[in-house]
Amino acid sequence: MAAAQSDSEISVSWEASPDASVAGYEVYRGETPAWKVTALRAVDRGLRHGTRFCYAIRAFDAEGNVSEPTSPVCAQTLDTTPPSAPPKVQVGSGAANQVVVRWAASTDDVGVVRYEVFRGTDLLASVVDGTSLVVNHVPILKEQCYTVRAYDRAGNRSESTAPACITLPDVTPPTVPGQVVARAKGEHEVVVNWEASTDDVGVARYEAVRTSGKELEAVALAVEGTGARDRSLSASTRYCYTVRACDGSGNCSATSPAACATTPDLTPPSVPKSAAAKALSDTAIEVRWAPSTDNVGVAGYELRRGDKVVVADAKDTVAREGLLHPSVEYCYTVIAFDAVGNRSPPSAAACARPPDLKPPSVPDRVGAVSVSSTQVFVAWDPATDDVGVAGYEVLRGGKVIARVATTRARERALQSNQEYCYSVVAFDAAGNRSSSSASACTTTADPSQLTSPSDLRVVRSSATVVMLQWEPSEEPGVLYRVYSEGKSVGLTKSNTFTPSGRLGGKSNCYRVAAVDAQGRESPRSNEVCARGDLTASASK
Repeated sequence: MAAAQSDSEISVSWEASPDASVAGYEVYRGETPAWKVTALRAVDRGLRHGTRFCYAIRAFDAEGNVSEPTSPVCAQTLDTTPPSAPPKVQVGSGAANQVVVRWAASTDDVGVVRYEVFRGTDLLASVVDGTSLVVNHVPILKEQCYTVRAYDRAGNRSESTAPACITLPDVTPPTVPGQVVARAKGEHEVVVNWEASTDDVGVARYEAVRTSGKELEAVALAVEGTGARDRSLSASTRYCYTVRACDGSGNCSATSPAACATTPDLTPPSVPKSAAAKALSDTAIEVRWAPSTDNVGVAGYELRRGDKVVVADAKDTVAREGLLHPSVEYCYTVIAFDAVGNRSPPSAAACARPPDLKPPSVPDRVGAVSVSSTQVFVAWDPATDDVGVAGYEVLRGGKVIARVATTRARERALQSNQEYCYSVVAFDAAGNRSSSSASACTTTADPSQLTSPSDLRVVRSSATVVMLQWEPSEEPGVLYRVYSEGKSVGLTKSNTFTPSGRLGGKSNCYRVAAVDAQGRESPRSNEVCARGDLTASASK
C-alpha cells in the first residue's frame, strides 16, 4: 500500500514474497526503478506537493532473478500551501443595479481551482472559471465592499483580499406623475393636482410648470405635496400645466401631459358714464356715453328705454333710435356687457325730446254763416297733427280776429248787410302753423231779420240715432225748425232735437232756423252732417 507521509513523502509497504530465496525488493515509481530495499517498507522523499505517485514492487534473489511487478499502488503527497491572495481586486458599475468584481489570478504551488467572492461577510458566489463576477440587484446609494479569496484542490485557501468598495449612483428617474388635473378657482387662481410618482429610492420633489397663458412663457409653481396653486392670473384665460418628478440625485421623470383650465370671467364691466341723449330729428334720438372698462374686455353695450331693449349690441359708444313720436320725452339707460354675458348696472338716465317740426293739416270745410246783422259764426272740420292741434287762428282780411281751441268762432260788432270772408289756420303746441284754409264768406243780415241760432253740432250719435244741439237765438219766444236736405223735419222749443228715423249708410245733413209767432224765419244756422258714428260740421 502507498500513503502520503507529508507534502513531500510517500510511504510504500508490502507483504513479503513467499519465495524463501528472496534477497530483496526493487521499488518502481511509475516505470522507473527508484530504489532497492530488503525491508518490506520504503519511503519516497523529496516529492512534489499535492502530486499523485504510483508504485510497483518486484522481488529478486541472489542470482538476479526478478519476479513480476505487483499491481501499482498510488498515493498523493499532501498540499498544505495555500494560494496567494488575489491581487488587484477592482469593482465597477455595470448595468442598472449591477456591480462587476474583477481580480487578478492567484498563484499556487499546485494550482488554484476556485475563488470565493464575499460582500461584507456574505458569500456571494464561488467562481470556478474566470476571475470576475457580475453581482445583480445591488442596492444603490449604499456603499458595498467586496473581498475575494482563492482555493486550491486540497482546500487550502488564501488570505482574503483587501476590501474593494463601491457606491452605486441613482440613475433611475421617478415615474411620470399621473392624472394631472387643473381646476380654476375663481377668476385669478388655478389649482393643479396629480397622482404621486414612484422611485427606486424616493421622490424628492415635483416641478409644476405653467406652459401657456397670455405671456406664453414657462412659469414655475410652488409645490405642496402633490398639488400646486397658480395665483394672480388673468380672468377668462386658458392656462396649461405640466408636472415632472425628481429624486434626490437629480434624476427627473419625463414631463406629464399638459392639463389645462380656463379661468372664468365673473366681473361685470363698469357702469357706462356721461350718457347724454339728443334729438337728431322729430323722430330720432342719438345717445352717446363714455366707454366702460372691464378686466377682460367690453363686448358691447345695450341701450334700453324703460324695459325695452332698443339696441342690444352697440359696438361703439353711440346708438340711435328712430320711428319716435315728436314732442315726447324719451329716457334711456346704457348697460355694458362682456363676452361671457356679465352685465354692468345701468347708467344714469339720459333723456331727450324730439322736436315737433310738422305743422297740422289745413282746416277743411270752413263755413261762415250770418247770425244777425252784427254777428257771424264760423265753423270748420278739425285739423290733424302728429302730436296734437293746440288751437286755431281765425283770420279776416289777413288779420287774426280770434284764437280758439275749438272748431268754432264768433265775430260780433259787425255792420249789417256787409260781406265778410274768413279763413282758418291750425297750430300746434310747438308753434307749427298750417297753411291757411280756403276762404268762407257770408253777408250779415238786415237788422229787420230774426237772429239765427248758431253753433249747430251733433252731441250724441250712434250707428242709428243722432242728437242735435245749438246755441239759441237771441230773439225771445221763438221756435226752432230743423231742416234736413232742405226739408223741414221737425219743430221744437228746445235747443236740442233728435230727428226721427234711423241713420242709414248715407250722410244726413241738418240746419236750424228760428221762427217767431208771426211766422218769420231767421237765416238758417251752419250745417252739420252725421253718418253712423261719424259727424262733421260746416256752414254753407
